[in-house]
Amino acid sequence: MIFKDLRGEALSTAHASSAAAYNQTLDLLNSFRADPVAALAPALEQDPDFISGHLLMGAMMLATYDPQMNAPALASLHQAAASPLAPTAREQSLHAALRVWAEGDMKEGSRRLDRHLFDHPRDLLALQLAHTADLALGQTTMLRDRIARVLPAWNESDAGYGYVLGMQAFGLEECHAYEQAEEVGRRAVALQPHDTWAIHAVAHVCEMQGRAADGIQWMNATRATWEANNGLAVHNHWHLALMHLARGEHAAALALYDQAVVPSPTALALDLADASALLWRLAMRGVDVGPRWASLAQRWRAQGLFGAVGFLDVHAGVSFAAAGDREGLTQLARAAAAAQERPGAHAEWSAVAIPALDGVAAMAAGEHARCVDLLLPVLPVAQALGGSHAQRDLLALTAQEAARRSGQHAVVQALQAQRQVHHLPITTLTSDMPWRTSERRTTPA
Repeated sequence: MIFKDLRGEALSTAHASSAAAYNQTLDLLNSFRADPVAALAPALEQDPDFISGHLLMGAMMLATYDPQMNAPALASLHQAAASPLAPTAREQSLHAALRVWAEGDMKEGSRRLDRHLFDHPRDLLALQLAHTADLALGQTTMLRDRIARVLPAWNESDAGYGYVLGMQAFGLEECHAYEQAEEVGRRAVALQPHDTWAIHAVAHVCEMQGRAADGIQWMNATRATWEANNGLAVHNHWHLALMHLARGEHAAALALYDQAVVPSPTALALDLADASALLWRLAMRGVDVGPRWASLAQRWRAQGLFGAVGFLDVHAGVSFAAAGDREGLTQLARAAAAAQERPGAHAEWSAVAIPALDGVAAMAAGEHARCVDLLLPVLPVAQALGGSHAQRDLLALTAQEAARRSGQHAVVQALQAQRQVHHLPITTLTSDMPWRTSERRTTPA
């Protein structure tokens, strides 16, 4: 028997309760609330032939952006393939895309999701996963354009429409359409108050426009939604800490690290990356972070899957370099180099990650001029690492601070000007843009 999800997509199962669990779990995934895996697991135990349920479980593993989750994702996909039920065309197409991703080729998985969404624009699971892949692969314009492609198939009365707008808001922000992004993001939250991704998109707008006070107000006003029992809790606390850093409130930022960003025992790799990025920013400002680096480096060692994602490798390298962990840096560099030869590898990641790793290591060693030389060629191609503009800004900030410490004042001024342009909406980039330092808005750190 075929049941349908809330958007009318067919689900191969003989049980109405399985379809209900699918809808509940997908809503939790869309909003990053609670534990969607725990919500779906009982349904799969009772209905082991539930194809869409296994696909949803596998997709949730991949959505963590953590290479440790590829193996359990692949196991879920094998269970979907073993079902005696006949899969729908949507399930077959989605399975093919998820399988190649779980086998280690996110780029090909993204391509297949791209084709899948042409035929199934209302598949909210596939849309969110493709959005995640666009971010991970540095496909910035696709963060905006992918949502634009499917929007004609949606309307405000559809379940999950607010989540689609939340993804659109983030894509617009990453393409520097800040005013539109904020408008869409706030509308998404009004439609779906649990949309943590939309809340996060508005935070990005405030970050990129240097509106730290507005950002702090927004994050505090929405805090009850994202502060606890939410998959974006660490990342949103990281954003809040950056806003305090922009105001020079170092103690508040460090307190947020200790209260909410420091990795928990179950933290995934992206949480470790947020922790590394925040401590590094604090350290560059001269803040003594004490023994925090050593414990964070130890967590990265325990995570251990180096060479799979360049974005994660760079953040692990930041932690190892700051902790003085030479062995960790060596293992990381070897894994990043070996990754270039692996079938299905995203070569652009390693091409940026390897010199970036050398650059942050030079910075931590006090070799500031060498750091500048290593990072300057990386900055124009850093998008290949994936992540957001705010996250990749770590490399520009590091190059700028290394230039300052090595007395390269012309480089400092040039990088400040470059960052100023990146932190302005496209509509303001005109010949009338003020160039006198006294007229420039202070950029966020």
